[in-house]
Amino acid sequence: MKLLQNPALLEKYLAQYEIPQKFDTPGLPFCLWEYERGEILNYIKDPGQVLRFLVSGTIQIYAVRADGSRYPLSHSDSFTLLGDMEFCGENSLPFLVEAMSRVRCVELPLFACREALLHDSTFLRGLLGSVAHKVALFAQSYASYSRLEEKLLACLRQDGGSFRGVEPLAVRLHCSRRQLQRLLKSLTEREILEKTGRGAYRLRESPLP
Repeated sequence: MKLLQNPALLEKYLAQYEIPQKFDTPGLPFCLWEYERGEILNYIKDPGQVLRFLVSGTIQIYAVRADGSRYPLSHSDSFTLLGDMEFCGENSLPFLVEAMSRVRCVELPLFACREALLHDSTFLRGLLGSVAHKVALFAQSYASYSRLEEKLLACLRQDGGSFRGVEPLAVRLHCSRRQLQRLLKSLTEREILEKTGRGAYRLRESPLP
């Protein structure tokens, strides 16, 4: 990671995403940081002490199980606020945020402005919306189907009965690649799925194009 000492680039991102307009508090000390692929953003810095706005690159968020294993939870390559749930007091969330490419974040250190932000109505309304959106996405991913097999088959039917690429589907289903590969093997052996190529499968109930 590195601090980018480039005021013009920082101003570009601030203007592009209208970040200052998300606050009533003036004179906030925004800065621009860059992270390399593979870096775990919330290990490098305490996520309870900084707000990050993803402005460039791609991140993946993993949930961590009690045994230390992890599975993909969310994938983002668009403007995203990180640190919102930690700001609300959830400092022991079992999540990892990994840079999947070179990532740039406009960051706001909280040590000097947390108290002001607690009274910033524009920021707090945006914070509430951000947290509610993440909770809804998490809940929806588990509410519709209770078993991974049901979720997988439902996704295939929605997508026309076939897919290519195990890793993107694992992210979508919020499971590990290994879990998904075991399930694909089982469904293929049971003749529910047919393998049509490297990382490609189709439902046998779906006609070939």
